[in-house]
Amino acid sequence: MVRGRGFLSEAIDLNVASVPRMYDYFLGGKDHYPADREACRRLLDQAPQTQLLARAQRQFRLRAVRALALTHGIDQFVEFGCGLPSWENTHTAARRARPTSKFVYVDRDPMVVAHGRALLEEAGTAVVHGDLTEAPGILRHPDITGLVDLTKPVAVLAVSLLHTLPDKAGGRRTMARLIDALPVGSFLVASQLTSHEPELASRIDAVMHEVTGGQWGNVGSAPEAGTFFHGLKLLKPGVTDVSLWRPDDLQGRPVPGPLHEVGGIGQKTG
Repeated sequence: MVRGRGFLSEAIDLNVASVPRMYDYFLGGKDHYPADREACRRLLDQAPQTQLLARAQRQFRLRAVRALALTHGIDQFVEFGCGLPSWENTHTAARRARPTSKFVYVDRDPMVVAHGRALLEEAGTAVVHGDLTEAPGILRHPDITGLVDLTKPVAVLAVSLLHTLPDKAGGRRTMARLIDALPVGSFLVASQLTSHEPELASRIDAVMHEVTGGQWGNVGSAPEAGTFFHGLKLLKPGVTDVSLWRPDDLQGRPVPGPLHEVGGIGQKTG
């Protein structure tokens, strides 16, 4: 582990897996513990393509940020469920397109927040402890309002996060409240794990509820993923497998298997 391990060991139950640390493991990072690695092993037993999906959603969020910065002139970003620092972070991608971009990372995991503040905070960037379910209130956090002008369009990211929300109806209400709190012209970038095999989805949900101590929602379906964008104008190609959302090589291919990451970008137009 990196610096701060002693403090984090006291603040975090290391016997319970964390979704951000599981993603870190799948992405080839080093900030994970035995409980996280065992959870990943159990998840891979159910869906061997999970590691490839983690990489696909990471690439999707980077492409989405670049597209919004380059094509739509967005220079304010708030990312919920940001996860641990990676080989390329989303604020870096945004600033390659628009160097003056302001970026706020938000996560409910204390380890993510601690590492983010140590490694990511710089001029024009902040890391805030918070949860997507508290989004309207979190957007009023002084560390956010100090950087982001919510009278102007902002891009909000909730990538690979919707399946961690407590329940389907609650997740839709959460997203509706978030969208209501955004100014006209803003964008929502979101995705979730989906499957067309209900039995597989149930097995994955059971494993994830157990290993994370209940910090999980449910694997959804592709049609359900579209409901999170209710009232928004979808950018082409709409809500789709994230590997097919404007792939860099124009020949994107979905990760094979019965588990998928489905998402898109919607704009608030009124």
